[in-house]
Order: sequence, then structure tokens, then C-alpha cells
Amino acid sequence: MKSTAGFTRACLLGALALTAATSPCALASSHMDAPLISLDHAANTTDVYAFVVVRNNQKFLDVALAVYPHEEPGIGPNRYGFDQNVLYQIFLADPSTGADRVAYQFQFSDSYKTQNTILQAFTGVVAANGDAAQNYTQTYTVTKVAGAASTALGSGTVPPNNQGIATPKYNKNDDGNQPAKDGVGDATQLDEYTRNAIATLASGYRSFAGQRDDAFYGDINAIFDLLSLRSGANNRFDSQGGYNVHAIVLEIPLSDITGGEQQTIGVYATTSRRATTVLTDGASSSGTATSGNWVQVGRQGNPLFCEAFVALKDKDLYNRTKPANDATLFKAYADNPELAGLINALVLKGNVAPTTNRADLAAIFIPDVIKVDLSTGRARLPGGGASNITLPDDAGYSRLSIFGGDVLESAAAGHPFRLPGSAIGADATKFYVPGGWPNGRRFGEDVIDIGVTAVISDLRAVPLTIRSADGIDNVNSNDAILNKVFPYTTTPHNGRNYDHNPRQVASPLLNISARGVAGTGANALIGGFVIRGTQPVSVLVRAQGASLGAFGVTGQLADTVLELYQGSTLMQSNDDWKATQQAAIQATGMAPGADSDSAMVVTLQPGAYTTIVRGKNNATGVAIVEAFLTQ
Repeated sequence: MKSTAGFTRACLLGALALTAATSPCALASSHMDAPLISLDHAANTTDVYAFVVVRNNQKFLDVALAVYPHEEPGIGPNRYGFDQNVLYQIFLADPSTGADRVAYQFQFSDSYKTQNTILQAFTGVVAANGDAAQNYTQTYTVTKVAGAASTALGSGTVPPNNQGIATPKYNKNDDGNQPAKDGVGDATQLDEYTRNAIATLASGYRSFAGQRDDAFYGDINAIFDLLSLRSGANNRFDSQGGYNVHAIVLEIPLSDITGGEQQTIGVYATTSRRATTVLTDGASSSGTATSGNWVQVGRQGNPLFCEAFVALKDKDLYNRTKPANDATLFKAYADNPELAGLINALVLKGNVAPTTNRADLAAIFIPDVIKVDLSTGRARLPGGGASNITLPDDAGYSRLSIFGGDVLESAAAGHPFRLPGSAIGADATKFYVPGGWPNGRRFGEDVIDIGVTAVISDLRAVPLTIRSADGIDNVNSNDAILNKVFPYTTTPHNGRNYDHNPRQVASPLLNISARGVAGTGANALIGGFVIRGTQPVSVLVRAQGASLGAFGVTGQLADTVLELYQGSTLMQSNDDWKATQQAAIQATGMAPGADSDSAMVVTLQPGAYTTIVRGKNNATGVAIVEAFLTQ
């Protein structure tokens, strides 16, 4: 809405210029947040997500937990998976105190069709989840625990990991030699393994558990390499690019949450192991035996808190404690963040980021639960980018959440960042919360940029003081296109065909311009270009005629019509560039010089493309067609 865009402009106008060489980079997530949990991959929580969705006119809270960082796609006879000796729990909690309200417990069981083989995971091509070719299969149970009451919600089957040839249906054209499929916006278009692994549980719940692409992104390698960040459109490096995780996703009907939707709820997750593990060896050994109570070994709420705020001496303690203890044990780290002082001294060279009494940061992180306002409409979701032809982001979505103007109207008090409309240039009679983190967290959000912006800004009083960190680590999107339907996570990378940390040093765009007379029929002006590599890129395509007069060209085409084809398929067309994508085209800095010229911003997969330029109403004249990278 217009008021939101105004808020975005205000943020940018008040932004502090932060260059790649002087970036506050310590605010990031390596998925290795504390010493002990780094040694326990299957219990190591990487990220927690929580956001409101609407399905069949009913509202749900979708929550997710990811574990097992940096899974290498396709590891031969071995396999990654959930650990049947770990209790995975997702909690709903009091957002003010951190006290538990409801726990959703996931417990897994392993089984093999045969162990008289070296082929642990697959003995052939998997046609369906759990079939004879999927030698190793995991199943799980879901239990809701509220106080002393325990309710079995149901069970599910974990689909196979994406090996490649053995799991063709995960991949483009159902071909195991091809990369993994992109995200979709229709549940019927999900790959067969994912679609058939969605479990329908009791009371309207749904669940999914399995291998997925890691939806966190950022240049962690450069951040921890003496802050030597990369810069430039062709030198981006996503440290999690090409890696998978194992994810649990649960869809909770708001009608089953005590208090309903007129409230803010807290969400966090834990992993636990039995108190005692006994190991034996020798010819008569029986393997590992566990016993005793469940003991918490890992915890995750908001992104970044344990790694970027909590001192080393308390990091393992954080993983052993509950959010209800945060106000006593960890609040000082949010109130007086060491990180803000380091940024001031080493980056900003001045007292810019407030370093004491940071009630705004404490409101986010203490207790360390993700606060979700359940009264809003559904969360806006990402696809493949605003200009993606096949699956664009929802209108109004921003990876920067509120700092990109993405806000939701709130009808329930209680969220720490519930603001009157007057504070953000919106309707002064209404209240708003961020469209994403720190109001919930969606897949695809740029939590590094959001987190750095929060640290260097001052959000303690209205008017807010916003200093934007947009683009701080030079990575602005996930390496794979997210689904816009349950389970929302991205298809796992193919173990046969994938790129780790995709970097585009050489330009992926070839053959970029053609000038000539645009005639009628077969004599139209035709150009072509090629996208190489394996990753989609954003491209501006423009056809200029009228604006060529400023460069001394005579006989120019007065009004261009531009069409973009892949093969014989018309992908997009435009007549008068301001008619459809004006803001996106202007944002590239390469808008045509005349209103009657044509342009489009599109996200394109690798391949060959053709452009055709004609005159409106069969007019003819000189024109030029060009294509440029926008990222």
C-alpha cells in the first residue's frame, strides 16, 4: 500500500551507508551456535519458523524446525536422517514469560527392508515413498502435550533423501540427472515424494518431515574471514547454497490454540536425548543402549541470539535451559549487546548504534521465542522473486520484513512491535506488526539484514530511528525457489546435479543487444540472449524507439511493443513500460527514456531466449532491444 512504500522510502532516506568493507558482519548464523551442540548434528537446530496461513478459509499457524546443518546432497551408501534417539519438540509459549503452554513432540523410528546389503539407503529407483527400493525408511509419531494431557495426533513417513537417479521425481522432468525442481504455488504440482509425505493428522493438523534445501542464506564464510566481505553483482557467495537440512513442519489450526487468534503466541523448539548412553564393544556387543529421562541438549527461538549475543561462557547453558529462564540468565546480553559496541568501534567509527538499555532488542530476544501475532491476515510468502514469471513473490512481500515496508494489520494487542499506523505512515486509526520477523519468521527472509538493521537502529520510541543494512552481506535471496504451499520448504538438492555456494564471477548473460528497423510481420526486429550457469537471474529487457531521438537517431519507432519468448512459448510482453512494472524497472536504474518504449524485469532460468520488437498498430521504424543483468 502507498503508506507502506512511504515508510520504506523513509527508512532508506535515513539509512546509514554501510559498505562491504565496513560491514557489521558478526550478526549471522553458521548453524554452529554453541560448542557442544556442534558435535551432535542430528540434534543441532539450525532454524525455527512460524507464520500464519489461510487454507480453505481457515487460519493456521505453520511452525517448522530444521536440524542437521550442512548436509551434503547424496552421500552414497550412507544417509542423513532424524535420530530415533532424539526427542524433537516444537513449543507454543507465553510470549512475555516464555512459559510453556503446549509441546508438539516428534519421535522417529528406523527400519530397513534388508540389512544383508551394502546399499543402506536405496536398492533401486524409488517409485513411491517407503517402497521396496527405499531400503532405509523412517516413520514418526506426533503427540500434543498440554499440561498433564497427552494426545496422539497421528503419524507420518519420511520420504527418501534426494540422491539423484535413485529419486528421480524430486528433480526437473522427473530426471535424476537434472537439478531439483523449483518451488510451486499449487499443491498438485509438488513433487510426488513431497506431496505424498504430507500427513493428515487428527483435529485438522498436518505435518511433514524430511530432507529439504536449507532456506537460510548469507555469506558466512566471508563474515568469519576477518570481515572481508565480497561485493559486486557477480561475486555473491551463499555459504548455505547447495546444502540440505532435515525439516519438521507442522500446521496447527488456530481453532485448537487456547485463546484463539486474538493473541500473540511464542514459538520455539528443543532437541533432547536420554540421560544415559551405554556403549559396548567386542564380539558380543549389542550396540548403543539409552535410558533415563529426556535431557535438553539444543534450543532455538529467534535466529542469531545465541551466536551473536550470548557470550561463549553461556552458550552451552543456553541450549540446556528454557525460555522461562531467559529474563534471569540472558537478558543482560540483549540489554547491553557487545555486538553494538563492536560495530560502533570497528565499523561505524562513532557512537551510532545504542549500546545500553536496549529494550527494543530485549523485546525481540527475551524470552527467546518467536512472537507471532495470530490476529493478522495470512503472511505474504516469497516465490522466486517479484519478477519471476512462473512463481512471483506475493504482492507486498519483502525479505526485509517491516524494514522493507512489509507490514500486516493487527487486531490483537500484545506484540512487542505492534505500532500505530501513524508511526509507519499508514492508516492512523489502525495498528500494524511486521509482515515477518520479528513477527513470526517466514522461509526466505533475510534475517542477517533484518538483524543488523535492528542492532544499528533505535526502535525504542516513536518516531523510530532506522538505519538500513539492506544488502549488507551481498546475498539477498535463497539459492532455490521456495514453495508457496505446504510444507513451504524447498525441494532438497540433488546429490548428482547441484552447485555448492553458487558464485557467478563471469557474467551469466550472453548476447545482449540488437539494433535495426522494426518492420511488420516476419520483418520484426529480433534479438536473442543466453543465460548460462545453473542459477536463475533477474534480467531487464527493454525495447527503445522514441527515446533514440535524443541520441541523434532519425526514423525511430515511435511506440514499441516487446515480446519475450523461450522457444515458441511467449513468456511476457509489454507495451509502454510504465503500464505494469514501473517501480521494478525504475529500481534497476535502466528505465527507457520515453514512456512509449517497452521494458520488463524477469527472473529467468538458464537457457536461450528470443526477443521480438514490433511497432504499435503496425508502425515501423528504428529500434534497439537490449538485455541487462539487474543483480
